[in-house]
Amino acid sequence: MRLLVIGASGRMGAHVVREALNEGHSVTAVSRAPGSLELEHPRLERAAVDVRDAARLRAVLPGHEAVLCTLGYRRHGETPDVLSVGMRHLIAEMPEVGLHRLVALSSAGILQWDADRLRCERPGYPASFLPGASMHRQAWQALEASPLDWTLVCPPELIEGPREQPLLVQPDFLPQAPKHVSMPALARWMVETAVHGAWIRKRVGVIDAPPAD
Repeated sequence: MRLLVIGASGRMGAHVVREALNEGHSVTAVSRAPGSLELEHPRLERAAVDVRDAARLRAVLPGHEAVLCTLGYRRHGETPDVLSVGMRHLIAEMPEVGLHRLVALSSAGILQWDADRLRCERPGYPASFLPGASMHRQAWQALEASPLDWTLVCPPELIEGPREQPLLVQPDFLPQAPKHVSMPALARWMVETAVHGAWIRKRVGVIDAPPAD
């Protein structure tokens, strides 16, 4: 497939690009500074795009079969609208070019804590995480009202780990186990999910599976 990876020069984005190439796909790596992605490959193209620029985003979308978005809300050094505005532009522009499949990295804070509350609404949720959870919640609400075939990948702490790390996956809730996930393993799962069309219009909690007894 021909995949578009947004946020490709970030920690998670770079893993997604590498995994997609390793699986034989062609990749357009989108970032404001795509040259900072330290990777060369004959099936890799780079595009310098700020997702807050709708015209630039629209220009790079045609010719792809799925979008993997690893934009995040950074508590330091990033303006809040990179996620909310970027997602709004994706929702508006993707259908215009016949592109409907979106797998996007989100926050575990927008998964359910119980039947009535999100994790970010529970007592004791870290205050420093609330701005990010709010931005991801806005993105989720916008996607629910859109025609896209979206999947929101909602992991807890992202760590370096093995690609073959087994994962636990659950819709709407975060599985009960150690609250971290290997980025190479998560990248593998995201690419597989985008390619095979799984978990359509779902929030999905993904974590590392605990070691077998």
